Amino acid sequence: MEKHNGWKNYETWIVNLWIDNDQAFANYWRDRAEEVRDVSDLADEMQEFYTEQAEQVIPSQGMFNDLFNSALREVSWYDIAENYISELEPVD
Repeated sequence: MEKHNGWKNYETWIVNLWIDNDQAFANYWRDRAEEVRDVSDLADEMQEFYTEQAEQVIPSQGMFNDLFNSALREVSWYDIAENYISELEPVD
């Protein structure tokens, strides 16, 4: 698997880029990282949130659904969550 701009793959990089470029979402996930402080839990939350968002805009069947779901399965939510958690100040 080829890395893309330091991320696991293109799909992970582009999702992270879109999140970071939306100030409201970036702030939301920073706040959630601060509250959760667990990479796996944050990754699961992110995956669930964006999967639900996708279901609202992507057709429920057909070629575009298949393509989108294929790309979404490649996203390493763990890597994105880990990036947010790594930015936190240590807790005493």
